[in-house]
Amino acid sequence: MKKTAIILVLALLLSLAVPAFAAETSGKDVPIIHMYGLGADILNAEGENVYTVDLPKDTIAAQFKALIPDFIAAWKLKPDDAWDFYYRSVREIVIPCFGPFFLDNNGEASDGTHVDWDWDHGNLTDLKENGSYDCFDYTFHFDWRLDPFANAEVLNDYIQDVKKATGSDKVNICARCEAANVLLAYFAQFGYDDLHCVEFFASAGRGVDPVSALFSGKIRVDGDALLRYQNQKDVVSSIEDKLIRETVDALLVFSDESLLLDLAAFSFDVFTLALLYDKVVAPILLETYGTLPGIWSMVDKDDYAAARLGIFKGHEQEYAGLLEKLDHYDKEVRQCADELVLKAVAAGVKVAVFTKCNDAQTIPISKHCNSLGDGLVNVTDASFGATTAKYGKTFSEPYLQTAEENGTANYISPDKMVDASTCILPDTTWFIWGCRHSLFPDYMFDYLQRFFDADGELTVFDDPTLPQYMVAHTDEEDLDLGTMEPMTADNAPDMTTPAKPTLDQVNWKEIGLRLLKVVLAFLVRWFKNR
Repeated sequence: MKKTAIILVLALLLSLAVPAFAAETSGKDVPIIHMYGLGADILNAEGENVYTVDLPKDTIAAQFKALIPDFIAAWKLKPDDAWDFYYRSVREIVIPCFGPFFLDNNGEASDGTHVDWDWDHGNLTDLKENGSYDCFDYTFHFDWRLDPFANAEVLNDYIQDVKKATGSDKVNICARCEAANVLLAYFAQFGYDDLHCVEFFASAGRGVDPVSALFSGKIRVDGDALLRYQNQKDVVSSIEDKLIRETVDALLVFSDESLLLDLAAFSFDVFTLALLYDKVVAPILLETYGTLPGIWSMVDKDDYAAARLGIFKGHEQEYAGLLEKLDHYDKEVRQCADELVLKAVAAGVKVAVFTKCNDAQTIPISKHCNSLGDGLVNVTDASFGATTAKYGKTFSEPYLQTAEENGTANYISPDKMVDASTCILPDTTWFIWGCRHSLFPDYMFDYLQRFFDADGELTVFDDPTLPQYMVAHTDEEDLDLGTMEPMTADNAPDMTTPAKPTLDQVNWKEIGLRLLKVVLAFLVRWFKNR
């Protein structure tokens, strides 16, 4: 009897131990759901487009350029009436162009507008081919205007349908841009049991700088960022008003050569931006993009309180339904985004982060305008915590020496501009140089697919063809085509910033003449308008 009892105990222990030694599910056997980001077309109740990604940008830009004299008038000596007039002028452009797709005071699409995407619950099929699933087999579009928690409920329904169609008990998810915010809301609402592996690609989960700055009013005009933006975009030549064009050009030349652009930018910050936010930006947002919880999810955690106060002050009761959604997302996701990701890892979900780096912020108005970014999201936020050198600079020798001593030097990029060791997931966070935020080429997903297909968890040290830092080369004629290669010190894109000239190199005579010309022209126009 004693021997039999021992055998039974051993058998029981062996049966309990079997799962621990069972082969891990192959990544190729798990269906992949690709979550698109912001920008899906919005239809009205009759199925007609009221918002499309292909907006008449040239026409709208021309209308705003026509308002430059009104802005200059508001910038002059009698601000109140002039700012009110400028606000009404801006509103007359924005509301007719975008009005039909904004939401109501509860943050709901009460007029029947909806995203141009749907799926048939009973019509999904198993799309596995050649022994694996593809990144684009199951695509999830969502109404990017809505509360991420509302979209998370739809995502959960879609996950259940994909599981049923494929017979899989889990799914993989690739979430790009604002889809990261929906996925984080899904984590908070539904947990992790249905997830095998997830990827964040160019994530907006920690916020998007231009959105955060615009909503909160924490707009920063920085000299270096303005000069870099002008050099890249040549915005001055597109200004139709000759006087304005020459003025801006002269100021940029003066500031570049005299080292005073930061002082001019600071003066603009202090004397103009507060009025511009209070008199124009906040009131416009209150009835336009400020009604979209999805856009609000891209305000970062340090700016949310200021944005909420700046836009809704005096209107709290009127927008109580919307504010309830915004506050819920802030508490459950925005303030704890990193923790939600780490909980996914603790629950056994494989998590990877793919971060783009193309240039500095395309709109040089945020506190991170001199940080590395993909043209929209800064590298630190998109990677969940990387440390970066200032744009155009590299880490100092003491910093690099400390990394060597700490054993983290292998996480530093070959160009000495990014340190991944401070990411919350340093071993599964990749960086792709040379690709702007809005570009998601097909060839890049071949690399993301490797993480999904791996039987175990692929790290940045496992595959020499997929190290932590990669350089992308996109075909300019066909943006879906291109190649990627490991970054080296030799092939890293040049993102250095030319040093400003010293004072003894300044051509004061030329600068003085150009400034005198535009000042006199402004005085003539000002007296004519009085």
